Amino acid sequence: MTLKKSIQVPASTTNLGAGFDVLGLALQLYLRVELRQTGNSRPEFQLFGEGAGELPANEENLLWKVMNRVFDGEKQTLPGVHLRIDNQIPIARGLGSSAAAIVAGVSCFEALTGRELPSERFFQYAFEFEDHPDNITAGRFGGFTVSAVHENGKVTFFQAPITPRLKILLTVPEFQLETQKARSVIPRTLDLCDAIFNLQRSSLTVAALLKNEFHFLRETLRDKIHQPFRAPLIPGLEEILRLNQADIPGLAGICLSGAGPSVLAFAEQNLDDIYRRVAAIFERHGIRSRRFELEVDNQGRTIH
Repeated sequence: MTLKKSIQVPASTTNLGAGFDVLGLALQLYLRVELRQTGNSRPEFQLFGEGAGELPANEENLLWKVMNRVFDGEKQTLPGVHLRIDNQIPIARGLGSSAAAIVAGVSCFEALTGRELPSERFFQYAFEFEDHPDNITAGRFGGFTVSAVHENGKVTFFQAPITPRLKILLTVPEFQLETQKARSVIPRTLDLCDAIFNLQRSSLTVAALLKNEFHFLRETLRDKIHQPFRAPLIPGLEEILRLNQADIPGLAGICLSGAGPSVLAFAEQNLDDIYRRVAAIFERHGIRSRRFELEVDNQGRTIH
């Protein structure tokens, strides 16, 4: 009997202003993989959706590389498989597309073997392909996540569901920004006052999201670690972030999504007006954008 499995991994938005490499949210936008065993020695690929024309449909695909590495690391033989990959997550836009592929690759091993890896092993393999945990934790476990990496590489994380009352409005510009480039502009050392500024706001962001005190977010989404340094890479970002100081009905707060260039707005109402304002700023810089209106995915990765 041919084994068939379906894997679903949510997109993720991270940093959430001051919580650089720490805070994450899973989003109801998905990478879906249909996995079927075949008798062939080489893998077969079908790619659909976002990135289908640019991502490799062969053994250079990130999902396949992760899957192959896990089978090798667990000393198990990788069977012939057919992979139907349907991706809703825009590529290189700060929405965790790489992390979703990594989580899906590990999940393919779990689906084919019926073995769920302990979280320590899961992160060990994931970190070989992405060295920060925020997107990976959110994509795997869903909801709102807070991640910490120990000196020995072990990851400790907290996860909590988020009320659907809080809407996520994403403005996704029509250009890509590679995470490596976005990280390269961030200084290696910090002023103590800037570190304290971010510690205060990231801590208050956690409290605001857990207690549904969303009025705090306009202030807590400010930061001095990554957004100011990434702004030159994203035309219009400085002006967009200043919308936090504007009196816009329904807007709880606005920040860069992950490494960017997508912009995340937390809102409870008035999403049309908020999107028009953000999109108009991008347009003044000659950049078209797309709108995604989402809720938080509180489930995380699933295997059926």
